[in-house]
Amino acid sequence: MRKLNRIRKCKRGISPLIATIILISITIAAGLSVYALVSGMIGTMSSNLNIEVQSVDLVQAGSNTLVAATIQNSGNIQIASCTLTVTGDSGTATLTLGAITPGQTASASVSNPSGFSITVGNAYPVSIRVTATGGSTLTKALTATCTGS
Repeated sequence: MRKLNRIRKCKRGISPLIATIILISITIAAGLSVYALVSGMIGTMSSNLNIEVQSVDLVQAGSNTLVAATIQNSGNIQIASCTLTVTGDSGTATLTLGAITPGQTASASVSNPSGFSITVGNAYPVSIRVTATGGSTLTKALTATCTGS
């Protein structure tokens, strides 16, 4: 019996310093795991739909009318469709730029749109509607001035 008591008395636990170091290590490892998980989820949730209008040209040369535009996808998600509408003195001209991958540009033009007229020197409203592959939409409005002779 004495031998058993002596074995129990000689048995010690780990020192408080080592226990503290182990607990801090476990806490840091758990914190890093949670950080990695949350930052991964935030990265996928922070997708943004954005465009940069490179140019919108309205040109009237005699009886010929040209409407042209170049749009860049400056966001980080795929654009499924991009439609640009110009409202003129009479009628509207619509350009469809289609799908644009992130970082890429797309251009479209139309000559002599039916029922559409503009005057050199006048500014006209331009509406751009963009739809992403996920269904989110973006609308931008600006003005473009007609040039030509």
